[in-house]
Amino acid sequence: MQPGPQTPDRKRRAKFLIGGGVIFLSLVILVTWAMTRPNSTSFFYTPTEVIDLAAAPSAEYRVNGKVLPDSVRREGLTTSFEISDGRTELDLTTDQALPDAFWTAMANDSSEVEVVARGRYDGTVFTATEVLAKCPSKFKAKANA
Repeated sequence: MQPGPQTPDRKRRAKFLIGGGVIFLSLVILVTWAMTRPNSTSFFYTPTEVIDLAAAPSAEYRVNGKVLPDSVRREGLTTSFEISDGRTELDLTTDQALPDAFWTAMANDSSEVEVVARGRYDGTVFTATEVLAKCPSKFKAKANA
């Protein structure tokens, strides 16, 4: 006995399984490719990670850390300060204007100023082309007089 011709339901099921397999395999490949790209899983590095990278000075990174109290120095258009992740301190300098949120946070509580900076690390100083100050997550109500 020879098998009879395939019924339309069998053909439709085979097409569905093949198409589903192709879509699933494409998604797995796309996710694997995206996850193996540099900087794909984190938006920014900590100061410890930047120092440990020992990458070429031409590589651009985003770094996040708290500004160390009393480390802010201004000379003309250049502002320098140190940031820390609690383990490592990193010198940061920029010739860009710092946001108002930075200066407001420094005036209110200089130990709670957190920044994200984008720029290059030359092995000694992180030179930022952009500095963003994070908004404080806790707000203090004014005392009623």
